[in-house]
Amino acid sequence: MRYAFAVLALATLAGCASEHPSPMFCPNVRVLAQAQTLNDYLPGRNDVAAELTSATVTGVAGSCTLHPEKHLLVVSFQAGFAATNGPADNGAPLNLPWFVAIAQGDDIISKSLYTIPLTFDGNQLSTSAISKPVKVEIPNDRLTARTDILVGFQLTPQQLSVASGQPSDGNP
Repeated sequence: MRYAFAVLALATLAGCASEHPSPMFCPNVRVLAQAQTLNDYLPGRNDVAAELTSATVTGVAGSCTLHPEKHLLVVSFQAGFAATNGPADNGAPLNLPWFVAIAQGDDIISKSLYTIPLTFDGNQLSTSAISKPVKVEIPNDRLTARTDILVGFQLTPQQLSVASGQPSDGNP
């Protein structure tokens, strides 16, 4: 039930509602496809029996508001997460690292790291959670309209190699 709520409640941040006469140049807030899924295994392994969890960022939802006196935009949003319990996890709570990055083109302007706690109640095989609200303040100018706020999992080198299908040397 909670998983269904997270999927329904967290559609992509659509844009900015304008109640202000001055133009708002809201950034695009989205999940970074390359960091949307995390598959975590016991160190040095990537077989099914060693899987701790498979998790997904299900989406982001929020708003963009203008503070005209400061000429700033405040982008407030939450991210949704869903995870399945792998055979090697045995229902243990998870703390999965995720990030919020501000990017302009291929350049990362800033990046903040967060952790989302996930617990499996009883014998549940899946769980979901919604992050605490995140607020980003950025200038309200034309450059901001070409800015992306990206959300995704902070992947280790081993997780990146598994995701890309490359062999892993077992070192995190």
